[in-house]
Amino acid sequence: EHIFRGQNMAGHPLASLRKQLKEANLLDRPTMKSWTKVIILFIVVFALYSAHIYLPLKFGLILIPITALFSTTLAMTGHEGVHSSACRSKAGNLSMAAIVFPLFAGLSMEYWRDKHNVKHHGNPNVVHVDPDIHSWPFTFSQEEYNTSGPIRRFFQRHLQGWTFWPISLLVGHLMRFDGLKYIATKPFKSKKNKRFTKIWMLDTILILVHFSLWLVVPILLGLSWQVTVGFYVLLWGLVGTCLTAIFIVGHAGRPIITEYDQNWRLQIETARRIKFGPIGSFFFVGLDYQIEHHLLPTLSHFNLPKAAPLVKEYAEERGWHYQELGFFRALWEATVSLHYAWKTPSLVLSENGELIDPLEVEAQN
Repeated sequence: EHIFRGQNMAGHPLASLRKQLKEANLLDRPTMKSWTKVIILFIVVFALYSAHIYLPLKFGLILIPITALFSTTLAMTGHEGVHSSACRSKAGNLSMAAIVFPLFAGLSMEYWRDKHNVKHHGNPNVVHVDPDIHSWPFTFSQEEYNTSGPIRRFFQRHLQGWTFWPISLLVGHLMRFDGLKYIATKPFKSKKNKRFTKIWMLDTILILVHFSLWLVVPILLGLSWQVTVGFYVLLWGLVGTCLTAIFIVGHAGRPIITEYDQNWRLQIETARRIKFGPIGSFFFVGLDYQIEHHLLPTLSHFNLPKAAPLVKEYAEERGWHYQELGFFRALWEATVSLHYAWKTPSLVLSENGELIDPLEVEAQN
């Protein structure tokens, strides 16, 4: 993992935790389980998509939130592939990422790896570094609010909390657009020998196949272009809202950091664990264990429930805040935090410093 890279493992502060996980056989990646889940999800979404073809429009509209939920869960398995946490082999992880992200979801693997694995995981909730807390026109901190123009500041102060969820319907489409822009410009930004890599070519070809399968083939088979495009736009709009709900409860409402000196503590205290039963956890594909996922991103989501007590004990022994919340309370707190983000100051995370929950500060004021 990136937090271990270039460091002496024996002397690393997380070495004892990693040893416990290894002794409990939790570092193994269950390839068969991962592929079984992906195959089952593909069967379910294919059945749901087929049902939409034959159902009357009003029943299709009732069914589409369920279709979006299962589509979101399938898309999230690509997140595991990109993190190399699904399979033991590099080829297995790459295959899963390729089938799910560019082919099924139309999202660039390379774009996601750069945005999520490198920038977000390396610096969660860190101002000017983590792309997940920089999303125009929103603000997640007082610092960004102070640098915004007057119109944007008005929006951030009075409207962003109310408009966040309606705008989340655009997230799935915007992520896909950003991915397309990334792969289109990468050859012009890379060194000569890295312009057209095998991964770039695979990414590009599968995204083109994605649009062909979703938009061209159905029209050629007799579906009207209005129904085809309308279903695609609505489905992936709802998937964007589902993805937003999954990701925002992991970090929104947790401290925003200006400077830090301990990356492993940063992973714990800028995230939260979502308390779920087995059904809810199935749909989250491991991101209900956001803290454990951030500390050990290559750990399979099947092993995260067993790893959680060890991670919680490790954090509490050091006096670090390990936050656990139910999903709906976390969703509420994350949404409330957006209302007050414009006046939420960033904090310095030092070895001896204590972080204060931003919602507690607001309650005191």
